[in-house]
Amino acid sequence: MTDHIFIVNPAAGKADRTEFITKAAHSASADGNVTVYATKAPGDATAYVESVLASATRPVRIYACGGDGTVHEVVQGIYNSHNSNVAFGVIPTGSGNDFIRSFQIPESSFRSIRAMMRGETVPCDLMRVTDDSETERICINVASAGFDAAVCRRMQSFRRVPLMGGSVAYNAALVRQFLGHLGHRFTIIADGEEIHMPNKDEYLFALLANGSHYGGGYRCSPQSELNDGLLNMILIESIPRSQFAGLLGPYRKGEYFEKLGNRMLHKRVRSMQFLSDETIDMNLDGEIIALKNPCLSVISSAINLILPA
Repeated sequence: MTDHIFIVNPAAGKADRTEFITKAAHSASADGNVTVYATKAPGDATAYVESVLASATRPVRIYACGGDGTVHEVVQGIYNSHNSNVAFGVIPTGSGNDFIRSFQIPESSFRSIRAMMRGETVPCDLMRVTDDSETERICINVASAGFDAAVCRRMQSFRRVPLMGGSVAYNAALVRQFLGHLGHRFTIIADGEEIHMPNKDEYLFALLANGSHYGGGYRCSPQSELNDGLLNMILIESIPRSQFAGLLGPYRKGEYFEKLGNRMLHKRVRSMQFLSDETIDMNLDGEIIALKNPCLSVISSAINLILPA
């Protein structure tokens, strides 16, 4: 017998989906082992998942019902619990829903409560993130620093504006950040080797991708695979503003590798570290956290991911 737990972020997307998910989940369940929990504040999903899994004795399926922030919190809670008898699913109700874009599966299938409850599981890698404070964090989709993280920080304020969710908020933040400083300096160590770019070690941004999309639909890492035991490191040098506008379209489509030529570096790695005299704003699944010398590494097959039947 399996327990099905739905973690719902009532603030995600355009409407509170708690009542709909509750009715659909109970209707789809054959044994009635359904719990629906509506989060109350940032961080609440992580705390609730940890508390539930601390006493769980049966197989559990936990579904993150919200956007990428909800996904991030639920995954953190599952990882912190050290409970190996858990499967994790995503029911997208947010405005971005980038993580599920890594699959050749329609978003409507992930929205089907019945299909998710009956879905099979596949292994999925995670990223472990630490820094000088030795605090351990988990990232499932994309981690980045530089221009990109600055955009995500601005995006959080734009999301508070009515009708500015998902890609609309990201694009508005991108334009605003474009008017500021484009270059960022830090040292990058990948798999123990210091990285140097062909022209200059000043970056537009640097990212480490497990999934393929972020920012409300930007296909930042078209070659990513979620269970290959590797992460895709993508480094882009600081570029002139005159070239920036022409990069956005190809970047959204994931067709920018050839366009940038030797101004970028793509490499599959197991670990990556940022070194700097200052703290670095890191974008972890859309959450911005200031870290001192962050180090990121892959954890192979760390979580059981549910795909819709």
